[in-house]
Amino acid sequence: MTAATRRTAGKIPFLLLISAPLLAACQHQDATDTVTGWWHNFEGGEIAKLRAPPPGENLHYPHVGRTPTQPPELPTPEARLSLTTQLEAQRNLAQRESAAQGALPVIPPPPKPAPTATTTNTEQSGMTMTTVGQPEPESPSAINPAPDLAATSTPHASAPAKKTPPSAPAAEAELPPVVAKSIPPTPPGQFPKIGDLPPPPPQFPGFDLPRDAIVSDPVRPDIDTSTPEGILIRFQPATDHVTGDPQGDYQHIVSLRGNRHLTILGFGAFMSADAALAPADQNREIALGLLRARVVARALIARGVPASAIILKAEAIGDGVRVTIND
Repeated sequence: MTAATRRTAGKIPFLLLISAPLLAACQHQDATDTVTGWWHNFEGGEIAKLRAPPPGENLHYPHVGRTPTQPPELPTPEARLSLTTQLEAQRNLAQRESAAQGALPVIPPPPKPAPTATTTNTEQSGMTMTTVGQPEPESPSAINPAPDLAATSTPHASAPAKKTPPSAPAAEAELPPVVAKSIPPTPPGQFPKIGDLPPPPPQFPGFDLPRDAIVSDPVRPDIDTSTPEGILIRFQPATDHVTGDPQGDYQHIVSLRGNRHLTILGFGAFMSADAALAPADQNREIALGLLRARVVARALIARGVPASAIILKAEAIGDGVRVTIND
């Protein structure tokens, strides 16, 4: 070992002893915080002082479950029940209107236009690029010289061809004329005069205007928008698979039944684009409602409800299955 190596080996423990307090003091800070602290200590003043402790540092933690201490202001139960009834009626009406409109029509794509033959002028398309040192190509007129007019002239000149008159353009649909009326100024202290009723909507061939175009409010169908009674058991869309775990609902139905009969009403599609009021769609959705009602009936029979005490029904438009207890 040389003398230089011995001197370097003797300095390593000394450097470790000096850097140990620095590392211990900065173990909770990263490089940025350490450099920032050095700079603040160099500046001095208020920025170099320690931060004041946060207020309430030594107090007990608050009980979050007891906040807020005052109950919030909510509508009365009667107002909330009225709002819930209105929302349910709007939902049921939307279901029936969606079914009345039927499935969306499938519009075929437009036909592709037939390719048209295009002719190009040889004189316009005969432009070429030449580099330096190459001879310029001969023009089309030099390759194909024009015929001599004197040699090709005939003694009898042909008569000029008759021009056909242009065909009249097809008539287009025209809007009714707009009549501009000047509104007389209203004198001070008087109400303006109310004009006449708006004219009826214009009729165009090939377009059917809705019947309620002139009516102020749309005509609503006379259907029952109330929510069906009974315990609701939800199903996955367009299937007879139950959503979630309905074991608690089944036990609740069995405990409330006693010796009375049960009516299980199964519904078909719920806000589906395929649901409509056509007979074929009605049959499909009613069959789905019967399958859903049968799934619930089997679950209740497995829990001791006799099959003779169960009545199965089905409707086309609704949500899931409703189980009611007959008095």
